[in-house]
Amino acid sequence: VGLRAAKRALRLGHGLDLRAGLEVEDAAWRSVAFSGDRAEGVAAFNEKRPPQWPGE
Repeated sequence: VGLRAAKRALRLGHGLDLRAGLEVEDAAWRSVAFSGDRAEGVAAFNEKRPPQWPGE
C-alpha cells in the first residue's frame, strides 16, 4: 500500500507547483496512514510477530 501510494504521488506530483504537489503528497499520506496495512504493522510490532499484510 505504501509503495503504491509513493509511486502514484511521484507520478502525479511531477511537474506540479508546490501547493499542488503538497496536496498530492497529503492524499498519499492519508491513504497510507489510515490503511489496514498500517494497523496490521503496528499490531504485529506490538505483539512481536510477523505481519500478515491485508493489502488494503
